[in-house]
Amino acid sequence: MSQLKQIQQEFMQYLLSGSSSESGSEPEPNTSTMLDIRERVSQQSGISANDRLKIYANAYRIRLKETMETDHQILGLYLGDELFDKLAIEYINAHPSQAKSLREFCDNLPAFLRTDDFFCQYPILADIAQFERLLLAAFDGAESARADFTTLQTLAPELWPDCCLRFHPSLQMFSCKSNAVESWQALKAETAPDAPYYQQQRYWVLWRNSERLTQFESLNQSQYALLTGFIEGNDFAHQCEAMLNWYDEQTAPLMVLQTLQSWFVKGLIRELITSVKTHK
Repeated sequence: MSQLKQIQQEFMQYLLSGSSSESGSEPEPNTSTMLDIRERVSQQSGISANDRLKIYANAYRIRLKETMETDHQILGLYLGDELFDKLAIEYINAHPSQAKSLREFCDNLPAFLRTDDFFCQYPILADIAQFERLLLAAFDGAESARADFTTLQTLAPELWPDCCLRFHPSLQMFSCKSNAVESWQALKAETAPDAPYYQQQRYWVLWRNSERLTQFESLNQSQYALLTGFIEGNDFAHQCEAMLNWYDEQTAPLMVLQTLQSWFVKGLIRELITSVKTHK
């Protein structure tokens, strides 16, 4: 290992192994790591090696907190400054950054909010965080061509039963029992959200449209089942049969067709596959 690479690894280990002080204002690094890296840092302008390292460590943690603020702006508004500061300190301590991209730093945030002794008392927080992670995933999704409804209209009738769908890579699914999405929308519109409440499971689909804007809309239970079934690879005939759980034999195919037309218009569908054998 080259000396430069070794120094880089020692310095990164110092940054990652620190734990927050009681006030949360500066990290307290692991002693053995500190002794190793401190030997490579010189005093400068009256600032000790220890203090110089702390400056870097504090700046690093501030950058991680800024990432949380950027990626979870609405969650931050919901919590308020004091609780968000508490969340940032505890999350950074529990999940030091391991990824090269800061975009991935908060991937574990919803799970952390569900399991932390304090924050788990408020399930809506994890729901808001998960919703924001999916919005980011939708925005970051790969681009691809989008199929037009005429593709389905011109399909030979005998091919319809075996027809399967592939969806745009940006498509994401979200479900929760809280009013997380409504609270997110209220804060986004700069209005006060309602108090948290919980009811039966509700569903949303999120995607990035052709203008590269992220969108989402609610789904009823049958629409959610229809979408998840197509995502799993089920064909048109199978999905029409599944809709009999909610509709009669005449209404089910019509509901499927109308829903598909809406998905084509919104740009959710990228490809039709007319043989189950070729579907992956």
